[in-house]
Amino acid sequence: MELVLDRAGGDVRASARGSRGEQTAPHPLGPELGAEQLGSFSVAVREAAARGRPLGARVETAQALHRAVLRDGIDDLRARLGEAAGGPLLVRLVIHDPGLQEAPWEALAAPGEAMRFWGTSPDLLPVRGVATAEPWQPREVRGAVRVLAIAPSGGAALARLKEALAGPIAAGEVEWLAPIEGDAVRLPWLFDRLRCEPIPHVLHVLGHGGMQDGVPVLRLADEHGEERWLPVELLAQQLRASFRSFLRLVVLEACEGARPSVFASAAEVLARAGADAVVAHLWPIQADVARACSAQLYRALAGAELGKGDVALALNEARRAVLGAFDGSAEAFSPVVYLRGPNGVLFDFKGRKVAPPARPAVVSDAARAVDPGLMRTVSRPFSLLLGDRWKADRAALDGFRNKLRTEIAKVSEPPPPGLPMSALTQLYALRRGADKLGAEFQRVFRVGAEAPPVIKALARALGPGVHTTLLRSPLLEISLAEQQPERTIHVIQPDEESTLVLRRAAGGDWEAREAPPASVDLEREIVLLRLYRGYTPEQIFTRPLLTEDDYLLGFRELESALPRDLADEILSTLNSRPALIAGMSLTTWHHRMLLHRLFGRRPVPRGSMALIEPDDAERELWEKGVSLPGRAGVGVVAASDGDVAAWLGALVESGGDSR
Repeated sequence: MELVLDRAGGDVRASARGSRGEQTAPHPLGPELGAEQLGSFSVAVREAAARGRPLGARVETAQALHRAVLRDGIDDLRARLGEAAGGPLLVRLVIHDPGLQEAPWEALAAPGEAMRFWGTSPDLLPVRGVATAEPWQPREVRGAVRVLAIAPSGGAALARLKEALAGPIAAGEVEWLAPIEGDAVRLPWLFDRLRCEPIPHVLHVLGHGGMQDGVPVLRLADEHGEERWLPVELLAQQLRASFRSFLRLVVLEACEGARPSVFASAAEVLARAGADAVVAHLWPIQADVARACSAQLYRALAGAELGKGDVALALNEARRAVLGAFDGSAEAFSPVVYLRGPNGVLFDFKGRKVAPPARPAVVSDAARAVDPGLMRTVSRPFSLLLGDRWKADRAALDGFRNKLRTEIAKVSEPPPPGLPMSALTQLYALRRGADKLGAEFQRVFRVGAEAPPVIKALARALGPGVHTTLLRSPLLEISLAEQQPERTIHVIQPDEESTLVLRRAAGGDWEAREAPPASVDLEREIVLLRLYRGYTPEQIFTRPLLTEDDYLLGFRELESALPRDLADEILSTLNSRPALIAGMSLTTWHHRMLLHRLFGRRPVPRGSMALIEPDDAERELWEKGVSLPGRAGVGVVAASDGDVAAWLGALVESGGDSR
């Protein structure tokens, strides 16, 4: 049911709309419950909360408001809708007037019972509605609900929240991500972290909120002794991409997080940007009350026994817990929820498996010897960019090059020495034809070759997400299927006019799909992009990109090759996770072009690492990033294939990989 509350001069009016088209006419609450009296009630409840006291005599006003709001047919509509719902009825409060938004409508109370408040009722779930054009749907969660805390002051507030979540964390219901705290809560560091994996399901902000020039702001870490504040609108813009993928709930445990402004409260701004729900506070509450509220909220939202995570239901549970544990304190009515969707269900737990987090693995001596930069990259979710420049392939490439030069010389002048492979293959295709070039390629690069140890080690270390191979042979795909038989793998190969999609379900065989999936669960499954084509995992030959024209004209952008949502998911993952770049060269122009096509003008994600051979002269190029997207350099690990394979094997054995 939608309950519309507005003003006409000094009068406060109420009307209602039902989910089946029912609607009541607006009616005034009466002269004794006008805007001025409602303001006095709000101040009185806030003062009671500041002292940790119950409503006391103010319950009579709460009951009078209950009667006045529900008269003239609204209570009858509520009863009919509640009966049809077969469970708690969600009541969406539609309030545009800032003064009315400051009122604790959740504290309205049914007559005849001392503590039958709307905000603690088992039958009625009050939420504050937000108008937005952003789409809405519950997020399927198959494991723990990931919570990321932001705490500019760190210390006690952060420890209090983690203590409140200790039970759900120990049970595997909640995953406590490394918080952003202290000096890290500054720009641009804060935004850098919010772009990176893992993306939380819940963002919990611990700090101070306020208004600057009528605009809601949140306090960052101080700089040089001076306060720094972040307009909530900028935070909302930064989070917008995350709202479309995993992030569903923002909790603003800040002193003025839900206080209205001329534009919108902080909670409204975030909800309009795409958050399904925002829990915020109308006024400050004591630390022990905040801890109890958070503990119950997450227990009721993410418990292992739940089939779904309903924030409206969970917040009523939390208010009830505070009311019972703190002698009826009015602090229970400080937290409110702004809801964007048609109901409070944020998480779909169908098929969910919850297990206590694994104990920290014992790190072997071999793993301790791993290059620190490589360990940092592969010990968290990352994206592999596997190129086609390897020492092991040089003999075959030299043979291919000599064959092309010999055949070209039969019909024209011999090609000049030192031509790049793309130019040499282009000349061959022009002189002898693209089909003959494909035939020569097949003769040199026959299928069935054994993957080198470094490719197998990379395949074993890869976690769910998006990875890219430029190899024309399916060595990485086959190694993935061998090393991770329990993993579902999607292979996507964009061609000139269509997109080849192969899928291998856990323990199954490769199957061709008629079309790309609408979306993929990148928390559990692997998407492998084969951008230069060649032999598929089924050992079927498809004409690879070899010539200059191929790289310029035969490469389809992912946005045009895939459904929009899937392309957004893939590109968002590539732009947020550190990249492990192996077998690529910045002196090879089609490698540079590929990087720019994948990342556009944005720098390669922070924390990315390039693997090069010990005798490779390109270290400085990678570190300076002169030709990389955004002209931002990356870290470099110079090591042989054998060392990299040994290091990755040691990390996987010790549990230090991203899987």
